[in-house]
Parts: sequence; structure tokens; C-alpha cells
Amino acid sequence: MPAIVVETPEPVLMEPKGPVITAIACTVGAVLTLAGVVGAGFCAVRAVTGADGTRGGWVWVAVGLALVLLIVAWTGFSTIVNARDERAATLQLEAVGVDTTALVLSVASARASADDHPQVRLLLRVTGPGFETFESSHEVSAFEFGRSAQGTRLPVRVNPNTRAFVLRRAPAP
Repeated sequence: MPAIVVETPEPVLMEPKGPVITAIACTVGAVLTLAGVVGAGFCAVRAVTGADGTRGGWVWVAVGLALVLLIVAWTGFSTIVNARDERAATLQLEAVGVDTTALVLSVASARASADDHPQVRLLLRVTGPGFETFESSHEVSAFEFGRSAQGTRLPVRVNPNTRAFVLRRAPAP
């Protein structure tokens, strides 16, 4: 009889999402979705009916604009789904998470973030009750974790089921 192999999920460093950020993201997503769908519908109707004598090349412009607006609508819908999933993961982490520590195994400089903030790459070993010890490497803000050194212990909260975790700054000495 073959052995049953249970795959453990990869560790994921989360950035917790609060209700206000989630509400803002869902509102922006709803506006994009609504504007994209209505705008695409308007362009499609104008192209098909030929209202105001729009014929020939203008039909293709309207069809192209309708496709772009559908992409905007899809982006808005994706924003809503992503915001809700991140909030659900945050609530799950709060409900079942285990407070423990992560040992910093190494610190290295990393490229700046997309918004040009300096970052460091931390290699962490996370141990605690209710889950297997795991190692994880992530780029994090140099402002928050740049003073971490090899051997530093950082507080973390880990979801033992998904291995998603939140990294917190070490308390000031």
C-alpha cells in the first residue's frame, strides 16, 4: 500500500489587513468594476447600433475601448476578491494563531521596494507549539527590521494550519 503524503503549505509572510483598508479596497474595486462594465456596455452599444453615424474606423475604436474597460472591470473585481481574502486570512490568523518567536539566521541587504523604500532580506527559523519548525526568507522593511542581526529573536504570530505568519519588530532594549 503506498504511503499517503501530506504536503505542508509553504510559509507566507502576511501583512495584516484591517477593516478600514479592506473597506477602502472593496470600494475602489466596486467603482472600477461598475465603471468598467457600464463604460464597456456603452461603447459596445454605440459600436453595434452605429448611433450618431459612427461607422467604419470608429466602430473599431469603440470595440477597443470596450475591451480596455472590461479589463478595468476585471481589475476592480480582482481587487475586491483579493481584499476580502486578505481580510479573511487576517481574521483566521487572529483566531487560531500561535504567538511564538523567529530566530534570525541571516540578514542581507535587498533591493529597494517598488515604492523605493530600503529593504533587508531576513532568513528566519520559526519554532513554536502546534506546528513543525520551518525556515523562511523574506524581504522586509529596513526601517522596521534593519537593526536585526543574526541571533535576534523576533516575535511572530503563526497560523499552524497554513503556516502564514506575521512578523513583528523586536521590543526596544
